Amino acid sequence: MSMYNNTKHFEDRGSNYTIYDSRNFKVNFVQDKISKSYQGVIRGFHGDNKTWKLITCLYGKIKLITYDVDKDIKKVYILDGDDKESISILVPPRVLNGHQCLSSCCIFHYKWSHHYTGPEDQWSVVYNDSDINPEWNNDFASIISSRDKNSGSLKELKKWIPNT
Repeated sequence: MSMYNNTKHFEDRGSNYTIYDSRNFKVNFVQDKISKSYQGVIRGFHGDNKTWKLITCLYGKIKLITYDVDKDIKKVYILDGDDKESISILVPPRVLNGHQCLSSCCIFHYKWSHHYTGPEDQWSVVYNDSDINPEWNNDFASIISSRDKNSGSLKELKKWIPNT
């Protein structure tokens, strides 16, 4: 993963900043997606064999977890839309990502290098997989989709995905 810090310009009207500048990336992005979540919502773990994602929290605060399925490396980030710097995380193919909304509401923005075609074309691992050990915040009720509750384990995923 690569982390990008984008300095925000603050003034009386608010702030502005750049998330994506093609001069800083060798990845060609084709689609932007935004997800709005409420406090406690957990989304993921999802990924695939081909898609790069540039992830930014536009509003609120999220806990982002990435997991490299080939190297068994977990990374944890706290992304805060109100921070003085806008931090974006570039997630490569074969790295799962999941996040939890820590504030009352959060807006999660991600750029995709391939078009999203549906959950059937993604890898999914159960949101609380013991090998990933996400340690989600339990200070509030978690809201989780049936897809994320009923996905298989990381061990099961590794049995059938192609090697790099």
